[in-house]
Amino acid sequence: MSPFWSWCFAVLSVVGVGLTIYYGIKSTKLEKKRVRLDWAEVQACTTDLHRQLKKTFDPELILATDLRGATISNLILQNFDYPVPTFTGMTFLKDQQKSDIELKGYFQIPTHKWDVFLPENLFQFTSKRLLIVDDFAMSGDYLKKLKEVLIEKGFNKEDIKTLCIATTKVAIKSQKAPDYYWLESDDDDFYFPWGKAK
Repeated sequence: MSPFWSWCFAVLSVVGVGLTIYYGIKSTKLEKKRVRLDWAEVQACTTDLHRQLKKTFDPELILATDLRGATISNLILQNFDYPVPTFTGMTFLKDQQKSDIELKGYFQIPTHKWDVFLPENLFQFTSKRLLIVDDFAMSGDYLKKLKEVLIEKGFNKEDIKTLCIATTKVAIKSQKAPDYYWLESDDDDFYFPWGKAK
């Protein structure tokens, strides 16, 4: 083999090793940026969130925004010394295909991203202290809108608190973050045992 080709292969080898190292480091950084909670961490955070609640707010009712929120509510309730009635709503992404079943007994709240359905019998208890539970708050707009509607329906502003496992720095900066949260995230590249944050 001529010295020219030997030199070319040597340069390509060095470049190949350099690129392998570069992309390996980049991949590691991206993986570290992605936050992924397992069940043990979710249980630990709900125990911690209950401790935070116990110091400042004593809910008489819980509103789980959907099944994700209901999962968290159930874990938090395991730390309570007394049962707290829990209402579960339903949320559907705007662009998601809907069922053709008519949802009687639910009050619809359209938001920018979601169609939210709350059980109408929740509004019989407007004098109670209410905790709204969800898994993730991206912008905080959804929780803000939900609180506004509940206040319009008769709940006292001071008697409504919100709780999520995680929220973003955007929601915190815009003062729309939940009242209680466990983690801050840069974006929605956040994963729970039940799937990606939405």
